[in-house]
Amino acid sequence: MELVGEEKKIQTLFSELRLADERTAPSFSATWNRAQARALRPRRAFNLSFVGATALLVCALVSLALWSSHWHQSAQPSVATSISSNKTPPTSAILTPPGNNRDTKNSSSAGRHSEASARLRANRLAARRETRLLAALRKEATAISSWQSPTATLLSSPNDELLKSLPQLNENVNELKSFLPNKPK
Repeated sequence: MELVGEEKKIQTLFSELRLADERTAPSFSATWNRAQARALRPRRAFNLSFVGATALLVCALVSLALWSSHWHQSAQPSVATSISSNKTPPTSAILTPPGNNRDTKNSSSAGRHSEASARLRANRLAARRETRLLAALRKEATAISSWQSPTATLLSSPNDELLKSLPQLNENVNELKSFLPNKPK
């Protein structure tokens, strides 16, 4: 088969391109030797960035745990106070001005009275919060219980009663034919 001028030109361009590729491509033996040398080198057990990320994560978890325990301890006394104040009724005492320290008996009873009134206010506030929370929970529960799917009407059809009921065996053939599709003859 003889090559025409145009085909010879294309063939020479391809051979030049192949030679250029051979010059720029690395040799197989050099690549193979580098890969084997890399496999023989010992790898570091820990990557520095992995160690840093792990240390940062551990610090974040420890600080979160400390913050959580501190927050839990600071929230616990107020709950304990409101629970204990519900069990003990407030005591009534004689009111004296806080600056009057002439009689120690009156000042101590005024301190007890102010503590009792503070407990009473805390109890009332807790009761209000609980009432509001219960009202919100009831409202959400009724909203959830009355929820209906927006696509429920799309899934229903006028023939649902036919599809959900079964024919009785004591019905006659003409009534049973009403369940079958009509076949044109």
